[in-house]
Amino acid sequence: MKFFNKVINVVVIVLSASSLLHASSLFQPYRLVNVHTAGMLPKASFDIDFRIYASPDWYGSGLLPGVNVGLTDRLNIGIAYGGEGIIGYSRDVRWNRLPGILVKYRLFEEGIIVPALAVGFDNQGYGGLASEGMYGYDGYIYKSPGFFAALSKNYLMFDRIQIGFHGTVNYSTEEMDEIRWPNAVGGVDIGINDELAFFVEYDFAFNDITGADNDKDLYALPQMGFLSFGLRWAFTENFLIEFDMEDILENKTRRAPTPAQPDRRVPIGWSRELKVSYISKF
Repeated sequence: MKFFNKVINVVVIVLSASSLLHASSLFQPYRLVNVHTAGMLPKASFDIDFRIYASPDWYGSGLLPGVNVGLTDRLNIGIAYGGEGIIGYSRDVRWNRLPGILVKYRLFEEGIIVPALAVGFDNQGYGGLASEGMYGYDGYIYKSPGFFAALSKNYLMFDRIQIGFHGTVNYSTEEMDEIRWPNAVGGVDIGINDELAFFVEYDFAFNDITGADNDKDLYALPQMGFLSFGLRWAFTENFLIEFDMEDILENKTRRAPTPAQPDRRVPIGWSRELKVSYISKF
């Protein structure tokens, strides 16, 4: 037993030292697929991104442009606004009800052992708009984070592959009358090389009605969360393209009542999304 404890201690020390020695060269993503991390845009930097997603309703594809700005190395702000039907055959456009506002502050930097910590507020959700009749609440299909706190710890393996571990706790401002506890999201990013990065995240969906046959009052089912993957390619220093697959397990549901089953719910299916980003400095 003592031998294994020593081995674990050695591994932790090596990983932590690796993280410290290469801290200046590590890139921390400030977001995985949907969830925030403790990573930040550097001071005097900005990010313009366009997120293209499929709407589960008849409006067609949605488009969500957004801008994020690094005011300081610790403070980021952002705004996003879009809608459904901008791309596609629909004659109408269903715009988001409000612009998405982001304020994010990095409280503590990453150390040899301790992770970095960032806190903030973000009212931008994803996947299109949700309605009371279809989903049981008004907001976004994948709820906005609301108030959040994110932890991130990064390592450099074999002097080549960057691995980051992330955990976030959030309390969404959507459906606040029904939800009595915070949500949690965990994720990992793997920087394969200086161009390619792979992401995986699991949203525990504590603040969401999930499952095909659950009634309206049943929340907090961690086994019915949303598993998502993303692949990001930086094909130039400033331009990035990302392909995301959301809710691979198809646990997100909508109402589909029948006379025999008035509380019946069915999966909306997993979605594919495309995001294009431009990052530069002032």
